[in-house]
Amino acid sequence: MVKIPSKIKEFIEDQGIFAVGTVGGNRLPNVSPRIFFRVDEDAIYWIDFFKHKSFRNFQTNPCVTISVYNKEDLKGYQFRGTVSFITDEPTKSQIRESIIKKTLEKNISPKVKQLSEKEGQIIQFEPKVCYSLNPEEYSDMCIGSDIDSKQVFENLSK
Repeated sequence: MVKIPSKIKEFIEDQGIFAVGTVGGNRLPNVSPRIFFRVDEDAIYWIDFFKHKSFRNFQTNPCVTISVYNKEDLKGYQFRGTVSFITDEPTKSQIRESIIKKTLEKNISPKVKQLSEKEGQIIQFEPKVCYSLNPEEYSDMCIGSDIDSKQVFENLSK
């Protein structure tokens, strides 16, 4: 898996939101935002509160794209990798509590507080490839990979 450099980890955390792209059995793409998350060196975790389209897609096809962007600086990153569900205790509770605490420190919205009280599934994303989304750079050139980036989804879908 791709190690997430501290510079990119901080960038993701500073934005406070990223988009998750999935494709399920119906072959229709889905994109949804995430604000309840935690970035580690080798994984990104988030809480899925709703278990709708993305959640069903995860079960059918674990290949996922994450995109994070800063519109003022025109800078961003895209990760491609796979997701899995964290179900073992106490790992699940520990990750959940750390995500809730960090998110509530940054978001004072009553809706965010209310959502944080719901149960949710902990998703673990393991990045396999990272690309820059900066317009001045070549966005089709991989900036970090543990596999041949042209074969990422071919290999992961088997």
